[in-house]
Amino acid sequence: MPLSISLSPGDTLYKFQLKRKIGGGNFGDVWLAHDLAISKDVALKILDESMAPVTANLEEARVGNRLDHANLVKVHYADITTIGKHNVALIAMDYHPNCSIMNVLNPSNFIPLVQALNLIIDILRGLEYLHEQNLFHNDIKPSNILIGSRGEGILTDYGISCSSPGLIPAPAPDAYILHRAPETEATSEISILTDIYQVGLTLFRTINGIGLIRDLKNSLGDSQFEEQKKKNKIPRPNDYQLFVPSQVKKIITKSIKANPSERYQSALEMRRALERIKIAGHWSTDATGNYIGYSENYIFSYLVTKNKFGLKIDSFKEKIGSGRKTRISKFSGNKLSNKDINKKIKSLMLAVVTGTS
Repeated sequence: MPLSISLSPGDTLYKFQLKRKIGGGNFGDVWLAHDLAISKDVALKILDESMAPVTANLEEARVGNRLDHANLVKVHYADITTIGKHNVALIAMDYHPNCSIMNVLNPSNFIPLVQALNLIIDILRGLEYLHEQNLFHNDIKPSNILIGSRGEGILTDYGISCSSPGLIPAPAPDAYILHRAPETEATSEISILTDIYQVGLTLFRTINGIGLIRDLKNSLGDSQFEEQKKKNKIPRPNDYQLFVPSQVKKIITKSIKANPSERYQSALEMRRALERIKIAGHWSTDATGNYIGYSENYIFSYLVTKNKFGLKIDSFKEKIGSGRKTRISKFSGNKLSNKDINKKIKSLMLAVVTGTS
């Protein structure tokens, strides 16, 4: 729901001068703003009474202000001001120029596997701390993962977070439908395990394509989408990129089990599972959608062509520094079917990721 007020760069709200809008959604707008009192740029979240009573909006600030962890955004200031006839809550947080995962997606809407794993490991560290404070985040998704100055992952947005003494399941203040765990859909409750579910789905989307799950939900319809979740059929096996190793698939699968007791039972348990994975290289895509592989010493590519005998694939590696390019015969072939081509591509991609190329 958009704000009921119109804002523009240069506007001044209380002690903040707006520079540019950097985010927003169902729960408010976020602007890069300059705090005129202390001459510092901040990320300013702006909420008005069209979303919730301003006193309720300030609860997010109370949550964020009590947090002190490198992988969680700190809220420094909050107040209520009036614009015309509207009461507006202002929540000032650290500004991170790199913004969120959404700002570093490649042309195919995913990020390199090694970067995704590192960001999610960081987020799980923040989530461990959050749970220690008897808080459920309840809104873990790619757009709520910021990238810090050292490339670290920082979890933000406590707009629908929930306090729960003893960490017993609690009524959900609201829900991000796409990442809603099956038990939340059934009971309207959240817990440590619903946060784990959201982390797993976030990891899947960052390495396989941000829009894939949303497109699947739109094609199935809301009711069928929820049913497929309950049957452990989302995501589907073929939804994974060919370069995703089995260890990563297993972790994602466990984290989003429909039965909460079959998931990782804590952020620490899931983090340790991810930390055991060793990645030697990664794949991305260029502006035309061609896949390019990267390892410490080589850049990898492949070319699929068609002739009168069928399909042909030529795979290459180029030495970083010298630029010397050679054909990799074991990942190349002629007179192949589509199935054979996919096997060759998958073998090449996994070899780069695991360091066996």
